[in-house]
Order: sequence, then structure tokens, then C-alpha cells
Amino acid sequence: MITDTRRDALDFTHRLLYLCLLLWVRRINGLADFSNYLSRIISSHSAQACDGQPLRLHCPRHSTISIQSAFYGSGEPRLCQKPHPEPSHSHPNHSCSAFTALQKLLSECQSHRDCQLSVNHLLFGKDPCPGTTKYLHVDYKCKPTEHKGHVACDGESLVLRCKPPKLLNVYAAVYGRGLGQSHTCPEDDSHPPPFECLNHEAVHLVSKSCYGRQKCAVVVSNQTFRDPCFPGTRKYLSVLYSCVPQSLLRVADPSIIKPTFPSVDRKEDEAEDSPKGSRGPEAVGSVVSNSLSAYVYITEHSEMAALLFISSVCVGLLLTLLALSVRVSCWCHRRAKRGRPMRRQERAREEEDETEISVVSDAEAKRFRSQDTEGLSRRTVFKSEVVSTRAQMFLSGK
Repeated sequence: MITDTRRDALDFTHRLLYLCLLLWVRRINGLADFSNYLSRIISSHSAQACDGQPLRLHCPRHSTISIQSAFYGSGEPRLCQKPHPEPSHSHPNHSCSAFTALQKLLSECQSHRDCQLSVNHLLFGKDPCPGTTKYLHVDYKCKPTEHKGHVACDGESLVLRCKPPKLLNVYAAVYGRGLGQSHTCPEDDSHPPPFECLNHEAVHLVSKSCYGRQKCAVVVSNQTFRDPCFPGTRKYLSVLYSCVPQSLLRVADPSIIKPTFPSVDRKEDEAEDSPKGSRGPEAVGSVVSNSLSAYVYITEHSEMAALLFISSVCVGLLLTLLALSVRVSCWCHRRAKRGRPMRRQERAREEEDETEISVVSDAEAKRFRSQDTEGLSRRTVFKSEVVSTRAQMFLSGK
């Protein structure tokens, strides 16, 4: 019985070790997938397709497409050229573009995970340069679902800040006024226009001022950004960004110069991390930031992380084996203690049974003897009576 228990304990230990190895392999694969995810949401992406070809934009899970720029036309003579072009007397126009390309991409692909378009001049309205082979070029980013947002009104300065050693990564910036945003930078005298007027190209100026920095300030005014609205409309600048660890951002973009982080007051950091104009809650983006920090530490100290993980697994296995051995020994000890009094009780019961059996056998023997004696006396009396009866009958016959 004890051998079977030990065998079961060893089998359980082997299964536990196999489970730990399986979890370790899955963790390594998960880190690789997480690394790919981080590179996708940090880096800028581009896609290009010629007339008649499909164009696909794709982002990983927990992220959406954020269009940065779009161009449709014939800006490069070498792109999308036929191998044997037909002779033509007119000179082809190699510098034409459709001004509706950005707005069309925003309406079709913005805030989607996957977007596929068939490139054709009909998609953008009037053909900007008939008779010329054109192409569509799109620059975009994968915006994580958890990010930070900040809004600043006309005449104010929009300040973005990240705690060291994290840097700014801008995903979207819009200058103007949207529908249903009457509570954002409300107008004093006039009502907001019944249509939206937005300048999505503001992301280039904001990225130029803030991307890869620890802190930046942008003046919100018509002198900084192109005015997309009617005169007299009060506008605002809305920015979506995240704080990315410096090492990850430098891996994604080696052109970033290592910044120097000045000492900043803690209260000021907390005030900047939760601005008043932010559309999201104060803790928005904290999960992504913590995950990025953990991943950065693991990548920078891979040997230490592996040693700590293996050590924790070994300590867990040792504690498990110790607990199993203690439990098995206690169980065996208890079983042995219980077995001794049981054996004694069994012996006492056997002796009592034997005594009872012997007593019963003696009583039965005496009873059988007395019964035999009485039967013998009865038979003797009966025989004597028979003999006397016969003698009387014989005498009377004479």
C-alpha cells in the first residue's frame, strides 16, 4: 500500500513538472507574440497598391487603424508603369493627385482592425489624371485600445508629458470641431455649426513636435494649424497618444536620439498624466504602460528573468515534493498506529470466541450425556415391563 502511494506521488510530481515545462514554453511563445504586438503598435506602417489591385490595412488585436496620410495619383514615374507602354503623342502627367484620398481613407478604414479597398479612380471621385496609371499610398499606425487623450482649446497650449524613461508616441491629432461636442470648448455667443470641420493633417505637426520626446508643448491656433472651419468658430485640438519605454521606441525607430530627462516635480507629473481635458479616465492606458515596462525589463534582463523563473519553478517543485512526503509519512504513521490496537482487539475477540465455543461445547456434551443416561434408564424400565407383562400372560395361559 505504501509503495502504491509513493508511486502515485511520483506520478503527480512528473505531471506537475510536465505542466511547468508546458507553461514555460507557452510563456516564451506569448512573449514572442507580445513582442510582435508591441512592434506593430509602436511602428509606423505603410501600404501601396496600383490601379486595379487590392489594398489591405491590418492591425493586431486590441488595436485599430489610425490613418496618418494618404496619396492617390501618379507622383513617381517608375511606379505602376506597364512593361510596354503604348506610344502616345501627349506627354503623361506624372504629378497629379486626388485631394479626396485622405478623407476617403478616413471614412473607410479609420478605427477598424482590418480594411481592404480595391484601388480605382472611381473610389476617389473624378480622375485626377486621365490616361495615367496611378497608385494609392497610405501611411498608418495601429492605435492600442487603451491610450491617453488630451484636448486643448483655441488660444491654449497643449502640453503632453511622460514619466521617465518613457517617450511620447502620437497616434492621432485633429484640429477643428466635430459634431456632438458642444461641451468641449463651448462657444460663448454663437452656436456650433451643424456639420463637422476637422483638419486631420494636424497629426503631422503634433508628431513633429512631440514624437520621441518626454515632454512637448503645442500652441493651439490658426497660425499653427490650417483653419478648417468658418471664421468665428471656436476650435480645439484633440490628441491621442501613449507613453512608450525608450528602449522599445528606439528599437522601432533607431533614428530617435536618446533624450535627457530633466527632474520634474511629482505633483506636476500627476497633474499632466491626468489632464482636465482628457476624454478618458485618469487610469486609462495604465495596463499597456505596465505591460510595456514589464516587457522592457524582461528583454533588458533576459538572463535574470529566466533564472528567476526557473528558480521559482524549482522552489515550487521542492515545496510540493516536501508537502507530499510529509503527507505520505503522516498517513503511513497514522495507519500504523491504528493497526496496532485493531490487532489487539482482534486477538481478544478471537480468544473470547474460543472461550465461548469451549464453554458451549462442554455444556452441550453434558446435556447430551444426561439425555443418553435418561434414555438408557427408560429403555431398561421399558424392557423390564415388557418382560413382566409377557410372564404374566404366560402364567395365565397355563
